[in-house]
Amino acid sequence: MLVGPGSEAEEPVEPGWKRWMAWTSGLTAALIVAMATLWLAQPRDSVVELSAADGAVVQANELITARDWRRRGDNEEARGLLEAVVADNPGHAGAWASLGLTYWLEVQHLAWGGGRREMARALEMVERAVALGGGARSHRLLAEMRLLSPFPEMRSPVDALANARAAVTIDPEDPDNLAVLAQALALTGRSDEAVLTIQQALRLDPTPQDWHHQVAGLSYLLAGEPARAAEELGPLYGAGTFANARWWPGWLFAASLAHAGRLEEAARVITAALGHRPEQTVTGVAQSFDGLADESGLAIVLEGLRLAGMPG
Repeated sequence: MLVGPGSEAEEPVEPGWKRWMAWTSGLTAALIVAMATLWLAQPRDSVVELSAADGAVVQANELITARDWRRRGDNEEARGLLEAVVADNPGHAGAWASLGLTYWLEVQHLAWGGGRREMARALEMVERAVALGGGARSHRLLAEMRLLSPFPEMRSPVDALANARAAVTIDPEDPDNLAVLAQALALTGRSDEAVLTIQQALRLDPTPQDWHHQVAGLSYLLAGEPARAAEELGPLYGAGTFANARWWPGWLFAASLAHAGRLEEAARVITAALGHRPEQTVTGVAQSFDGLADESGLAIVLEGLRLAGMPG
């Protein structure tokens, strides 16, 4: 081949070689035909069904991501799509995880009125997704639920931490996985490790979400770096902080300012809180932080509120 046809270096081919080449060529052709026949013999309906199921899950996830918190329509439409998928494809882990998320969102968004029944269904569905091999997202959702459920009997910091670690093990480059792990670490008394983890998440995401900054603020405060905590939490604080469900960042911001020696600013945050929140004492705030399993970490937050002038 290198010399080219018609060259003087060309040598005659042995008859046996010709027969061997012909045999191998025929075998290769036969294998190709057999493989093509097997592929064509596969039931085409199952392929179309899987594609349709995946498409429905993608559509449902888009509705969930773009939901309007003022109404439940997008969440309910997504749930209808996902219920149809799992009815026909009970082994679809991604659909089970997203279906569980629709119930978790009902619980998280107070105006939607989700309670224990919705929380139990959310856990059941996401646990099924994990059992089916749902991947990092399923583990991350389960970690969130076990960490932040408003119902104490459904919280499990140990399970939350285990699932958060599993999510990062599966996909260590996803900032959301790292942020959930950092939150689980901070809330279970591992603040130094939480700081390193949330710093990694912030490096991976050039435009971090607000809740990533909240986790960073919590981690820094509990790790004894209140000034850095105030830097992370400050941009999250605003007129609506204590007027809705976003009270954790407000209390953490006040405590961080107080521990950093900025007592007048901390006192102003407390005054604003007392005008909007039902918690009027440090003891009342302690009850709203029932997801903070680490007693020493909770003591840091509460002491900061006392320093800011909040009554006991």
